[in-house]
Amino acid sequence: MTMNAYSSSKNVRFYTLGCKVNQYETQAMREALERKGYRDIEGQKGVPCDLVVVNTCTVTQDSDRTNRYWIRRLRREHPKARLAVTGCYAEKNRTDLEAMPEVDLIFSNHEKPSLAEKLSDPSDIGGATRPDEVRTFMPLSISRSEGKTRAYVKVQDGCDHACSFCKVSIVRGPSRSRALSEILDEVVRLRDGGYREIILTGIQTGAYGLDLEARPAPGERSYLLRDVIEACARVEGVERIRLSSIELTDLGEPLREAFRSVPKLCPHLHLPLQSGDNEVLRRMNRRYTREAYRDAVLQLKAQVPDFEFSVDVMAGFPGETETQFANTLALLEDLEPLKTHVFPYSRREGTPAAGWETLPAQTVRDRVRRLMEAADRISGKVRSRYLGRSMEILAEHENDRSGISEGFTPNFLKVFFEYPRNVQGCIIPFKLTRIFQDGFRGDPGLPR
Repeated sequence: MTMNAYSSSKNVRFYTLGCKVNQYETQAMREALERKGYRDIEGQKGVPCDLVVVNTCTVTQDSDRTNRYWIRRLRREHPKARLAVTGCYAEKNRTDLEAMPEVDLIFSNHEKPSLAEKLSDPSDIGGATRPDEVRTFMPLSISRSEGKTRAYVKVQDGCDHACSFCKVSIVRGPSRSRALSEILDEVVRLRDGGYREIILTGIQTGAYGLDLEARPAPGERSYLLRDVIEACARVEGVERIRLSSIELTDLGEPLREAFRSVPKLCPHLHLPLQSGDNEVLRRMNRRYTREAYRDAVLQLKAQVPDFEFSVDVMAGFPGETETQFANTLALLEDLEPLKTHVFPYSRREGTPAAGWETLPAQTVRDRVRRLMEAADRISGKVRSRYLGRSMEILAEHENDRSGISEGFTPNFLKVFFEYPRNVQGCIIPFKLTRIFQDGFRGDPGLPR
């Protein structure tokens, strides 16, 4: 690693890879550095940069390659800046990063809250993680969500599952929850900043509060995710509450009841599937069956008006037969998710599946293609049912030079539209008149 001279300009640029939790943590670091006098120069070409922070992901081999690509590219773009790397790739691949001459500083996930302070003393960066640090919620907070009208609120970190293909529990540690009082303080700040939709997110979001049952925060009883939803719904001015990814094993009756009884809770859920075959699920250590997954989705669709869901599906898990793959396709056709995220199996060092024999690359590519074709067909079928309906959208920023903006319905249908004035952050009724790209075009009413 090299060490470049530290400039007094204090311009910083962030680059974030991976999940919504990483995006949230980048925003928290951005605000912390701003309080120390740094200025974010995102989107400002030709402006000298003092510090570059790359927040990495390591969920797949492609993620690892992408991390290294952006580190090298950002070094070329900012040759005089200090380049710091954090995130999940830095947790278990520190040696690889130390061998990269582009990298000046490496700091772990648990060091993100103190980045602003530790930059003044680089010798204090990179210390070993203490046992209490992987069992304590990182003290990060935000007051805005950069460039969006919806704001993420991180309520939980870590994962208690040990899926045989996944490194997340290795690099993020066990599940730990944020105190409800801190969550509500942040929701109020974001509400005061004009955000009308709050998205509760975490690594294993549905596990919120399970650790607090054993050790509640000072002055608080233990809470579960439904309690967080209901408390956020009582914040005046917040009109929508949305959940990020929830594991089926965490989708108990209290959470299902929240979908039925909390009007502000959006009727949409990302519910990872991974496989629709019971034997593959068993070897993945997913802890549920295709029947349990199917029953849960059908129950929500039957009891929650306009409920839609999205899924993650893996193609080519070691040992997956053509029959087992066909079971996944059949379950998708049966349940009809609004959106399907398709991933090829990716070997992750340190996981049980890393030592298993993989399928031929061509077989995996073929299954990815077939899944994606099915996903597009199913998504179009789901969206076609909403043609002619009137629904409210939350308007996002303009997304291209043509002036076309986009917004989302409560159940996460995307709507593209043009409006004679800026309506970012407004809720607008729309009649969905035609399918356009991966969403709709329609006739807007008056915003509120």
